[in-house]
Amino acid sequence: MPLIYVFTGILIGVVMAAPLGPVNLICIRRTLAYSRRNGFTVGMGAALADTIFGGVAAFGLSSAMGLVDRVDGWLGIVGGGILIAVSINLWTKHPHLSDVKDTVRDRLKGAAGAFTLTIMNPMTILGFVALFVALGFQNMGQEPINALAITVGIFLGSSLWWFTITACAGYMKGRLSDDHLLVINRVSAVIVALCGVWALAKNLL
Repeated sequence: MPLIYVFTGILIGVVMAAPLGPVNLICIRRTLAYSRRNGFTVGMGAALADTIFGGVAAFGLSSAMGLVDRVDGWLGIVGGGILIAVSINLWTKHPHLSDVKDTVRDRLKGAAGAFTLTIMNPMTILGFVALFVALGFQNMGQEPINALAITVGIFLGSSLWWFTITACAGYMKGRLSDDHLLVINRVSAVIVALCGVWALAKNLL
């Protein structure tokens, strides 16, 4: 497996995961409220979605663009609705550090939510397509080994980002109180709601 493509995929994975959006905020909040493991599991849900989209772009760029054209509108509407629901849930929660129960079921539920939010965002696949075109990888699908290498790299890069952000958030965990968590919940809820409203307005108006 050509290492240059693995390393390129790692960079792409980090670039795609890094922008501070709803999933990043949810990951940070869960790390602060529960644990690094909980936050990282949430991030891995997003990493899986990124890997799927990265693989689609790597193995068939033209097919990826056709897919975006067909599902862009309704994915944006569904994704916007999910973001609004998530924001309401965040706003109404009043976290207490002493009451936190970090269970496997809760981690998997968080990972599934992050996967859904990422996979429902058409901008994710568009971002991958733009990066592949910019890097001159339009015909990557003709070289399956290289396409596989870059897809593996994307998963590793995305995972590296989520490990880093949860480690940083975990460092702050012991320095926060219940009041701090409530503020983080409310701020996250507002930002996530704005993202949802933007997605709905963009696809309905």
